[in-house]
Amino acid sequence: MEFQAQRSRISKLLDSLNRDLFEREKVMGLTLLSAISGESIFLLGPPGVAKSMIARRLKYAFKNARSFEYLMGKFSTPDEVFGPVSISKLKDEDKYERLTDKYLPGANIVFLDEIWKASPPIQNSLLTVLNEKIYRNGEQEFKVDLRGLISASNELPLAGEGLEALWDRFLVRQEVIPIQDDELFNRMLELPKHLSYTDPVDEELKITDDEYEAWERQIDKVSIPRHVMGLFNHLRRTVRERNLTSEPDNKMFISDRRWRKMAHLLTTAAFLNGREEVDLMDCFIIGECIWDKFEQIEEAHAIVKGAIAAYGYRQVIQLKPLETELELLREEIKSETQIVSLIDKEVPEIFNDESGGEYYQLQHFFGKDSVAYIRAGDWDKIETESRNYLPVFEPAGGNFRPFQNYQIQRKSEFVALEKGRDLPIKTITVPEEVVSPKAANPATIKIWNNQTDILLEECEKYMAVIDERRLKDKPHLRNNLFVKPAFAAHVMDSLESTTRELLNLKLEIQKTRHSYEPTEES
Repeated sequence: MEFQAQRSRISKLLDSLNRDLFEREKVMGLTLLSAISGESIFLLGPPGVAKSMIARRLKYAFKNARSFEYLMGKFSTPDEVFGPVSISKLKDEDKYERLTDKYLPGANIVFLDEIWKASPPIQNSLLTVLNEKIYRNGEQEFKVDLRGLISASNELPLAGEGLEALWDRFLVRQEVIPIQDDELFNRMLELPKHLSYTDPVDEELKITDDEYEAWERQIDKVSIPRHVMGLFNHLRRTVRERNLTSEPDNKMFISDRRWRKMAHLLTTAAFLNGREEVDLMDCFIIGECIWDKFEQIEEAHAIVKGAIAAYGYRQVIQLKPLETELELLREEIKSETQIVSLIDKEVPEIFNDESGGEYYQLQHFFGKDSVAYIRAGDWDKIETESRNYLPVFEPAGGNFRPFQNYQIQRKSEFVALEKGRDLPIKTITVPEEVVSPKAANPATIKIWNNQTDILLEECEKYMAVIDERRLKDKPHLRNNLFVKPAFAAHVMDSLESTTRELLNLKLEIQKTRHSYEPTEES
């Protein structure tokens, strides 16, 4: 497939759509991406931040596009959105049908403002239209040619209002904020009054109906490589684990349908970027699709960035089987090259108080038979600290306290230490392993050499795969139409960390081999 020319076309189209839309490049890009993917986008933001202007601009991306725009209210009726009932059909044929041509079912680009104020009848019809692109008009169902539905509001759907199903239909969710840069703000003030109704796109850049249909078929041929599939699985597990410790009203609910639609959104992004497969840069778009609440927006993006940096390229290679095989080989080498014997060793007996503190028992206390203890930590520091005294303790229930037996003659509550002299500490006998080397059988060494050769060959194969992926991905990481170039750093982090893991494994295999190879002296 020759996709490369496609990217240049879409880049120029986005430049036209973004003309005089300051700090809206990302929103406009995701809106166009959603429309070409056949998905819906929700814009969250206060009034007056160009949400409706973005929707109107989108219409100009398509040749001869039909648009429909409506401001929802609590008294809105289906007639105002889906079209009025045909009086003649009702009167002459006794059929309840709507005149849909100039309304939502007859439009390619739809903008529904204040979407959460839609009445239940409108919501129910929207669910089928958004998900299946089908509208039931009287006794008939027909497929609507809806490419992009943009909804907007300055708030998110309230819990308990029955809006969960409708909210789930909006795959891409994007916050729109006022212009931040002063210079761009000043330029905005100088714009013409009716800018939103001016077509900024040259005719040769507009997407025709035939192109749109052809693109749908080509997008279906875009592949999702193994490591991107692995990233999807990792993200799904991460969200599940996050939800286990989240409050009920702060969970991220992502249905299987939404995961599937996200995958299609990424294949569309790859196609428009001139590629035949999805890459990790495309995956940053997932962060725009998984949040449910305003407070989750930053967290959603952090989850995706972290997953890409830590896990992105790990599925390109399969290190776990090699690590497992190496560990088994090490156990075998250990058993064949070492003789393990046990000897008795005297060690201080440890006494614990209720808080877990550790104490040693003195065998005698100033020659008396009194039971006294010192802190294990104090005793262990004698050799490294210049200390003349150690505090002495006696049992008190389940704890220890400074010694209080005043019948014993002493000048203080401390035991005097003479430098270089050990106090008698109560000890116990414990077995200790002593390892002695043993020469391995030459035939066994030959087998081990063969096994390590195989492991090292696999590492070399994986290194070639990593190098191939580096050559394939690196040239286009910073020119993704829908993702900031700075995010490429996270992708490169993943590539380099995976390379380091592979090199470390190779080093461990070589160290294992050296551990049993006979030296010249032997």
